[in-house]
Amino acid sequence: MAGSLRLRCGLIGVVLTTAATLGAELSVPDDPLLAEQWGLHNVGQEVAGIAGTPGADVAALKAWADYYPTRPVTVAIVGTGVDPHPEFADRLLEGYAIVGDPYNSLDIGVSDPLGTYVAGVVAASRGNAVGIAGVDDTVRLLPVRVFAEGTGSEIAVAAGIVWAVDNDADVVLVPLQYYGGSQALQDAVAYAYAQGVLVIAPTGKQGYSSLAYPAAFDGCLAIAATTNRDERADFSNYGVGVDLAAPGWNVLSTWRPDTYASLEVAWNSAAAMVAGAAAMVLSHSPGLSPIEAGQVLLDSADDLGDPSFFGHGRLNIAAALTLAPAPAVRFEHVGAVPSTIEADTPAIFFVRVSDGSQAVVLGSVRLWYRTPGGAFRARVPAAAGGMYTVELPPVLCDEVVEFYLAAAGDGGTTVFDPPGGSAEPYTAHAAERVLLFADDFETAQPGWTAVAEGVNPTGLWERAVPVGTTAQPGFDRTPNAGTSCYITGQHHGGHDGTNDVDGGPVRLLSPPVAIAGEYDIEVRYAQWFHSSGDDVDEMVVEFSCDNGVSWQVADVVEPTAGWEFHSFRLGDLPGVTSDELRVRWSVADAGDPSLTEAAIDEFAVWAIRCGSLKGDFDGDGDVDLDDCAAFPECLVGPLETPGNQACAAFDYDNDGDVDLPDTAKLQRSFDVP
Repeated sequence: MAGSLRLRCGLIGVVLTTAATLGAELSVPDDPLLAEQWGLHNVGQEVAGIAGTPGADVAALKAWADYYPTRPVTVAIVGTGVDPHPEFADRLLEGYAIVGDPYNSLDIGVSDPLGTYVAGVVAASRGNAVGIAGVDDTVRLLPVRVFAEGTGSEIAVAAGIVWAVDNDADVVLVPLQYYGGSQALQDAVAYAYAQGVLVIAPTGKQGYSSLAYPAAFDGCLAIAATTNRDERADFSNYGVGVDLAAPGWNVLSTWRPDTYASLEVAWNSAAAMVAGAAAMVLSHSPGLSPIEAGQVLLDSADDLGDPSFFGHGRLNIAAALTLAPAPAVRFEHVGAVPSTIEADTPAIFFVRVSDGSQAVVLGSVRLWYRTPGGAFRARVPAAAGGMYTVELPPVLCDEVVEFYLAAAGDGGTTVFDPPGGSAEPYTAHAAERVLLFADDFETAQPGWTAVAEGVNPTGLWERAVPVGTTAQPGFDRTPNAGTSCYITGQHHGGHDGTNDVDGGPVRLLSPPVAIAGEYDIEVRYAQWFHSSGDDVDEMVVEFSCDNGVSWQVADVVEPTAGWEFHSFRLGDLPGVTSDELRVRWSVADAGDPSLTEAAIDEFAVWAIRCGSLKGDFDGDGDVDLDDCAAFPECLVGPLETPGNQACAAFDYDNDGDVDLPDTAKLQRSFDVP
């Protein structure tokens, strides 16, 4: 890679031409490095000493001007993992790491930055006065890590594709190349296609006259790379099966931890641009399936000639949005659609409804919802212009409300959001969650204790900014400005294992957290654990309810493939009652030596109060026989008065009256002492 990588630290870097000169007729985002992103808007600026051809780009500025996002789209990135770069950290979902693959001999350590690089091409924030712009900054990223760096097995990649499909990815980007074409990988691509999920991969980077896999498989969109002069990049594989071309030479994007880099051989950035474009088409035209969105990209491409080089042509996102069918009526969510709501409390969110190919019929907007055991019922949201205030009804803790929106166009078409309507509604889970304690380790909170035991232990836990190696993370797990975590044996030397865990155990103990009177407790944290060598070790997670006098095992952690979130509930463990809680993590390296490191971040303790509110007529914190004895007086007795606050504990459906529907809900929440 020497000579092909140009780093940009923060906003440092020579801007070739000012953003204001990129276009007079279109609004230009204020991202200071946008002028170097010739693939998004090419005005002939010189790149790597070569003057470009104006218009040899994906027409991003016009596409952004025409773009009308109506729903969130998820793009999975199957590869080396994605760092929480500030350009997209707020849209980085909790992904997955494929581990235990016997055919993958690589040590799983710090992720290769190429995953972060392609993520920026897809989704870097636009118009934030920082760094670069991604193709679609509304997209959600789902990282699926299948190996650390270099190349990993096709078995692991196939498992990653299947996991992404099964976890609601709309588009699966596989910025990788293989020349074996295993049956497992072919089956994974076929599975995605059968489920209606679009798989996109680069044709390869050796300049061969045949395509790499998975791009060569039927059902995968194969993307070649072009230069700033609309020529085939000389490293881009070509031949039968090329579907589409996109900029993939000297492309600037995000790099770890919060910097930017330009890669000369940017072969996988071409596929990333297409993934971002597919996401835009899907959100702009929510009636399309991902496979149909891919076809729109092919049909709207700019013809560059030889199909063995360019397929249908070079990507043109603006033309794709023009070709994509507009919905009869458009829904645009202002903020997130709630997936978790507070129990026993109405939940409010906002949506704009506007004309599409038809005009919205005034008064036609409806919220359709149903609570457990009921049929869908309609509500009319409050309207102010094109903005609607949508209110979900209150539901019991641990119950789920299903809902969707509907609006009619003046051409007689009814449009649903989500498009599946009652068959595929949104869902929101009701919970009473109260944060009792949280620490992201960005500042030194009191009470954390590092303890070394055993003979001559090394690798003591410390709060630090991690220094990446194959055994240690190169970044913490706190989004945006986060830098610090707790880590074992911070890497102070020049190679792996300079100060890793030997002997021990070394332990990290949390401060005591008061949990008295809470119904249930959830402990949640991000963890990193690496152990490799002749004797692979484990990390033990324990908790104590007596200030460390005794400990109970909550989890035994085997090596992870990067940062992973974990949680456990005390309510799932029998016989646990306490007024306080401590958690500790223990790592040891005994016997044959191994390279062992661990890290912890984003620690939080939540109170889960489901079942402790409604039904507790006497306020003793329990729904018991005394409460059941009082219920008839509110149902048919002297307290039976609509709106009577004395009986509010029994009004499960919050309709102002205690009636027969509340009877079944009381029975469900009754807890025999």
